[in-house]
Amino acid sequence: MFVLLMYGAILAVPLWVIAVMVKLLSVVLPGRRADWGRDLLRWSAGMAAVAAVIVYAIGLGSVQWDASEAESGAGSSPAVPCRSLPPGTLDQLAGHEPSYFPLGFDCLLDDGRIVSAGGPYSLLNLLTAAFGLAAVLSLLAVGFLDEYRARAEMKAGSVADPREAL
Repeated sequence: MFVLLMYGAILAVPLWVIAVMVKLLSVVLPGRRADWGRDLLRWSAGMAAVAAVIVYAIGLGSVQWDASEAESGAGSSPAVPCRSLPPGTLDQLAGHEPSYFPLGFDCLLDDGRIVSAGGPYSLLNLLTAAFGLAAVLSLLAVGFLDEYRARAEMKAGSVADPREAL
């Protein structure tokens, strides 16, 4: 199932890139509204969250693909990610264990040790975390910007007519 989700995410990547490019062009070209900065921050938070979901979905599909490939068929043992282990460690291989959170593929050895397999999983975890953090920070920036504007309006309103305070 995650493999199908991965294919959908891979197909969504070009649409995401096109949306980002169109938004960047709209920011660069003249004729923007006065409050374009806040809208751009909100939009950026949404697109960063979408990017985090896309990258994580690609990673889920990749982990399931490797796990499925290691379960059946000719040449399935050892699992493809575990084949990158050093020869001495590869001889002690007893099994494998996919990890969906965080993304990864662990190789189980005869003596009970667990060795992380090679693959793109650490990069996918890093990208997912970076996009997620960017989304959260962008939303916080929107909140701070709203608070700043509200305080500036209150300050401007109280200075404009001091008689209303009475």
